[in-house]
Formats: sequence, C-alpha cells, structure tokens
Amino acid sequence: MSDTASSVWRTAYTSALLETDGPKLAIRIAEASAAIKERLGSPVEMEKLEHEAIEAARLRLGNLKAEHVDAALSGPTDGNTLV
Repeated sequence: MSDTASSVWRTAYTSALLETDGPKLAIRIAEASAAIKERLGSPVEMEKLEHEAIEAARLRLGNLKAEHVDAALSGPTDGNTLV
C-alpha cells in the first residue's frame, strides 16, 4: 500500500468529518467521495484493511450527506411546511 495514495482520500474524508460550515460541508463530502473514487481506480495495491476503511468512509459520508446536506435542501421537517 502506498501511504501517499491512502493519505489523499483519508485527508479529504477527515476534512469532511470536521467541517462545521454548512455550505462548505457539501463541497467537502464531494471532494472526499471523489478522492475515494480515485483511490479505488488507482493501480496502487490496496490492502484489505484500507478497502474496509474506504467502505466505512463511504457509508459515513452517505449518512453525513443525508443528515446535513440533503436535510438542509429539503427544508423544515417539523410538519409545518407551507403549501
């Protein structure tokens, strides 16, 4: 495994997890997802442990997007939506 290949997606993923600015969060999630996709397409060998970490990161990014980004786009969820 290449530490450089692994560190790119891990850095992007960590940036997404630590982002507190709502509008920037969607960007960080997209960057992390792109870095993961790039790593999965890389010819650099990937060990099982890194592959498992990537799968966990993809799941967490999906949840983070649903919790914060998609929820912000859909508006209030208190049942008082205007028609």
